[in-house]
Amino acid sequence: MAHVNHGTQARALERVARLGGAGLDLAALVDESSALLANALPRDAACWHTADPETLIETGFRIEDIPAGDHQAVQYAYLPDDYNSFPTLARGSRHSGVLSQATGGDLNRSIRYRAMLAPNGIRGELRTSLVADGVSWGCFAFFRAEKDFTEDECDFAHEVGTLLARAFRAAGVRARATGASAALWPGVVVLAADRRVESITAPARRWLDELGAPFPGESSNLPLVVHAIAERVRGTGAAANARVLGTSGDWIEVLGSPAEDNAERVVIVLQAATAPSLVPLISAAHGLTPRERELADLVFRGYATKEMAARLFISPHTVQQHLKSIFAKTGVRSRRELVARVYG
Repeated sequence: MAHVNHGTQARALERVARLGGAGLDLAALVDESSALLANALPRDAACWHTADPETLIETGFRIEDIPAGDHQAVQYAYLPDDYNSFPTLARGSRHSGVLSQATGGDLNRSIRYRAMLAPNGIRGELRTSLVADGVSWGCFAFFRAEKDFTEDECDFAHEVGTLLARAFRAAGVRARATGASAALWPGVVVLAADRRVESITAPARRWLDELGAPFPGESSNLPLVVHAIAERVRGTGAAANARVLGTSGDWIEVLGSPAEDNAERVVIVLQAATAPSLVPLISAAHGLTPRERELADLVFRGYATKEMAARLFISPHTVQQHLKSIFAKTGVRSRRELVARVYG
């Protein structure tokens, strides 16, 4: 594979930087990003993901030249304690990493390499979390069969990752909490300890259709986000959730928790995302400060100015100043418009 010069990388950065204002949806954005990076960061295969910025759970995927897998691929790909996990990259100062560098040259130290990469003839792996203003909006993994990724390419991936994060963030701002799916009853899926579907309700099947295509090779037709949440629950023993933009344009909340009788069994609930559950996502998308996020949450809870001031121990005047900043960042002129932006 030919050496990539810095001029090629610089041109790619310029083009990727324009994607944030291109008005593309997430699927088109990934396709365009992949094409723009083809020469600047060559690879033999790739996997792109969107992620919930609050929980860092992968919510969607797009693959390039990767063999069909199953739920075990999710189990090994997103282990939190393996090298270069996406949450670790998202929270670190360097958001990109090469597996061979992280393992000190001994790839077999990674369970992901032993279980997934080596059996498929993959030698080089480069992972990048797409982080802007301290918030991750997705991630990608690039693979090579023979040649490894260089430190220079890792630096470039870190830099381009920030630009891609802003584009992913812009594409995810289109959020609403009501629509055709809002009237659906919540659905329930129970996954057995062996990760097979133990039971499923009728409403759950409609929600699963809203979540899009299943993971390649998945016999139970479950989307990636369901398995990703189930693995998070099994790994932590605690509840987990993520918000996903459905095929209809409505936001869906996917919640998982361990069953009382067996922590390896996971109960998944799918329902229409409520406005309060979307506030952290919308706040992050518009770059609100921590204080502004607190105030936005109180707006959606219906608090008056004096009540906000009392709860946050600030003056009503300070509340109004913060609200003006929130309105400016979100492109609205009043609290009513702010609420309407989420409720659609």
